[in-house]
Amino acid sequence: MFEQAVDSRLLLLAGKLFSIADIAERFYLAGGTALALHLGHRKSDDLDLFSEREFLIEKLCKTIENLNGQILIAEQETIHADIEGMKLSLLLYPYKLIKPLQKFNGIRIAGIEDIASMKVVAISQRADKKDFYDLYEILKHFQPLELKDMFLKKYGRRRINCYHILKSFFYFQDAEDSPDPVSLNGTTWDEVKAFFINNERKITEGLM
Repeated sequence: MFEQAVDSRLLLLAGKLFSIADIAERFYLAGGTALALHLGHRKSDDLDLFSEREFLIEKLCKTIENLNGQILIAEQETIHADIEGMKLSLLLYPYKLIKPLQKFNGIRIAGIEDIASMKVVAISQRADKKDFYDLYEILKHFQPLELKDMFLKKYGRRRINCYHILKSFFYFQDAEDSPDPVSLNGTTWDEVKAFFINNERKITEGLM
């Protein structure tokens, strides 16, 4: 794992959270921070914890407050909080894992295949530059057809509109106003966009 991609304070917080039974038995880390730990491509500064099973919001809010956290949103199986300036989200995510969880310093982390599938859905719904950076790195490790097989396995064909997903891979307008992530390998936003544009045919053939 690429520890340098994640602030040491954030890793310490993740370790604290996963030492708590209600979190360790139910949640796993995914999202940008988990991918940054796997690939080391950019800095990430928040914790996104997911659970396949429902959880008690009030109980977890108390747990967060005991860690000097401030609850920002607590509704509909979703908690967003701030703990000493660090962003934390706990989310119900009722989709099966397609690969076993990995452990790092006691933290349960989703595999790249699951994170990649989740990133595809994120880009199809609302994308920041960081999401395109992540997908760019993912496509260095997996062919478009492999990526399609992964997200169809995770979500099922009935839940996925491959045409809509494909269009979102080349729609950068909404992301333009979002901040540039801190790249650890020198990648620029122009390079990321050029990659998708130059590989449009290959990506289209793989996803359709």
